Amino acid sequence: MKLYDPLGFVAHFVVHGKILMQEIWRSGTNWDEPIAEHLLAIWSRWIELYECINEVKIPRCFFGDLQPGEVEEIEIHMFTDASEAACACVAYVRMSSKGSIQCLMVAAKTKVAPLRTLSIPRLELQAAMMGSRLLHNICAALTLNVQKRFLWTDSATVLAWLRSDNRRYHQFVSFRVGGILSLTSVDEWNYVPSKLNVADDATKWNSGPSFDPEGRWFQGPSFLREPKDSWPKESANKVKEIHATSEEIRVVAVHQKIEEVIEPERYSSWNRMVRTMAYVYWTVMIWKRLSDKDKRSSGPGKDEFVKAEESLWRQAQANVYPEEICDLRNDRRVEKRSPLHKMSPFLDEQGVIRMESRIGNAPHLPYSAKYPVVMPRHHRITFLLVDSYHRRFLHANGETVCNELRQQFYIPKLRVLVRKVSRQCQHCKILKANPTPPRMGPLPRVRLTPFIRPFTYVGVDYMGPFMVKMGRSSVKRWICLFTCLTIRAIHLELVHTLTTTSCVMAFRRFVARRGAPLEVFSDNGTNFVGAHRQLTEELQRIKEINESCASTFTNAHTQWHFNVPAAPHMGGPWERMVRSVKVAMQAVSNSLRHPSDEVMETIMLEAEGIVNSRPLTYVPLESDNQEALTPNHFLLYGSSGIKQPTTNPVHNGNILRDSYRLAQRIVDEFWTRWTREYLPMLTRRVKWFDPVKPLEPGDIVVVIGDTVRNHWERGRILETYPDKSGQVRRAKVQTTRGVFIRHAVKLAKLDVAEPTEADDKPPETEVVHGVEDVDDTPRSSRRAVKQLSVPARSV
Repeated sequence: MKLYDPLGFVAHFVVHGKILMQEIWRSGTNWDEPIAEHLLAIWSRWIELYECINEVKIPRCFFGDLQPGEVEEIEIHMFTDASEAACACVAYVRMSSKGSIQCLMVAAKTKVAPLRTLSIPRLELQAAMMGSRLLHNICAALTLNVQKRFLWTDSATVLAWLRSDNRRYHQFVSFRVGGILSLTSVDEWNYVPSKLNVADDATKWNSGPSFDPEGRWFQGPSFLREPKDSWPKESANKVKEIHATSEEIRVVAVHQKIEEVIEPERYSSWNRMVRTMAYVYWTVMIWKRLSDKDKRSSGPGKDEFVKAEESLWRQAQANVYPEEICDLRNDRRVEKRSPLHKMSPFLDEQGVIRMESRIGNAPHLPYSAKYPVVMPRHHRITFLLVDSYHRRFLHANGETVCNELRQQFYIPKLRVLVRKVSRQCQHCKILKANPTPPRMGPLPRVRLTPFIRPFTYVGVDYMGPFMVKMGRSSVKRWICLFTCLTIRAIHLELVHTLTTTSCVMAFRRFVARRGAPLEVFSDNGTNFVGAHRQLTEELQRIKEINESCASTFTNAHTQWHFNVPAAPHMGGPWERMVRSVKVAMQAVSNSLRHPSDEVMETIMLEAEGIVNSRPLTYVPLESDNQEALTPNHFLLYGSSGIKQPTTNPVHNGNILRDSYRLAQRIVDEFWTRWTREYLPMLTRRVKWFDPVKPLEPGDIVVVIGDTVRNHWERGRILETYPDKSGQVRRAKVQTTRGVFIRHAVKLAKLDVAEPTEADDKPPETEVVHGVEDVDDTPRSSRRAVKQLSVPARSV
């Protein structure tokens, strides 16, 4: 009990002590009785060698003085052996370096034979199983680059079992052969004579175990230090003996072997496979009727197709249910362990297994519905059969396919198979492809910059049209909405058309009242693009006229940023304000219909005041002195638009200077509250929490648009544009209509193979940037698919 040897370096000695304990137990000796004399002699001899364990020394390093880079080849050799008393396996590592070969012991394992008597071939198989597991654990634990593995046994019977079909043998042999082949390969097993088998030292006492560090137990057999040409090889007689063994073969009364006429794995369509089989039957018919030319036909008919389907059914059943077919052919009941036992199967006239159902007496039902054909679920033919029904009913839902299949077939766990077919259907993959939006990015700098003038950073969008009364007719008007990206205030301008000229005039009116913004963000509307182009041309003309004036104008020139096309969620700050303005205008106008221009402008400005007086932060209920922060506090210098703040003026000579300081202090207080109360509300992500695999060039995607899904375009990604964090949020896509830049939420990746030939790259297009903010985007303004729409968060 005090011996600690986890790697089994002295297992060839310890196992004999275990064998002795088993012999004492088998003899029936009690704990307080002396053991038999012959067992006492074995015990005394074992005790004499016990002191020799102190002399055992094992090197810690496999390489010794060699460096890891000097080793050319590393091999693992596992030897297994068994006797009537014990089973053993021992492993060695063989290293080749510059013509020299070293061999050292890695680990060993022993196990006494069970009390229930087993044959020597079965014990040898147990030893092979134990060696396979030890070899698997050694390869998993070592960090060495093992090039080859060798397993050696002196049992020809074990080699015969490993090299034949394990289903031929009884369960004891079949299960263990399957376990060995799951960990090793047949090619790795080799035959070694008993005299050269090192594991024989642990299973047989012979002259006693050796503790010599240079002995074969610690250094391996001598042939491992020689070239591979001198290793033991199987002789011709031994090969004949291995292939001729018949031990443990399970005897079957009737053995039926069906030659497969067709290989189902080579076909991807049920119709094509049936057509091929039909041509086979038609060809056989032609050969039988060569003498009668009048009976020849131009191709297979209905009878040939029926025979083809029945032959495919029989082939699938014969591959999975061979024993059941033998029992049914000999008028025997199917065994209880068979999966067909509860179905009451029988063979019809064509030799097809059918289920004897309880609706056999139902009138007006076809024979196939009363007695459906039993098909194995995990067979390729069944898969193609279900796939044909899936395509026949135009990729309908699973219940439709299941109901149609039940009219003629019985397939265990049919719904699972139908879902599997649907998952592997390429058409369904495209139909059900959904984009994987990247993780919601951080808010941009323009949303988080305090202590700046309102409307320094602006988002602009149009809303409408609204019908106004002009004389006896009605005309359309639009509202241009400017929103401050920092304090979320809005400015509204009434425009008469969607032209670039109207957009420029609206922008100039906004600048005249609110000041020129530093940066403007918008979508890719043609009026916005035209306004930006016109402002840029105006700057260029000023440069040509006066360089000094141009430099001054350039410093104050507004930078215009455009969002990615077809990505309305990137304009969340102004899209949400569009909805708020619509609600406010409805509240102001009530049921007024088709107002005049003057009334429309009044309603618009009233709505602007209502929206700018909305609270941005928590509304206090306990304190009456402090009110919630609103955009008007920044626009009106201390007023929320409802009441003016009361202050005590200082009556002295410095009243103007003190009033200015008072106004500055109030503004600073609002910005401090904005930083402390409003900014923390923007920290939480409302969706798109998990990181996803980014899109890559060459991916095949579906471009989600405004049309129905069947008309969505497919394209290939040419280039991706990652952000500062490395996440791809926009990509350049090539479609049949050209090259476009789209956001990742509008690109659904397809699981298809990449094209073998790359298409020519189109000319580069300008990459545009925008403000990406989705937590304020309204549902009414989104044009993405339904799965991407979520309720907007109210301010």
